[in-house]
Amino acid sequence: MDVVNLIIAVLALVIAILAYIRTGGLVDLRSQVKAVGPATEALRTKTADALDRLEGVVRGSGPPRSPSVPEEERQERRG
Repeated sequence: MDVVNLIIAVLALVIAILAYIRTGGLVDLRSQVKAVGPATEALRTKTADALDRLEGVVRGSGPPRSPSVPEEERQERRG
């Protein structure tokens, strides 16, 4: 029974490797990571700005700072 399990596992591994290679492998993965990089950086910046404003409100160190998202973008999202 152990031999059958081993054969099934090896066969599944071979099928997975073939599917990975067919879909593009590491080359495609690297290009996708490069494409997501700028979007991730923009979200990181917006999150940092939001946390700064929240800190100012919670600590009472003054009025909340203006958001990094321009007013035009906010109106487009609402509209």
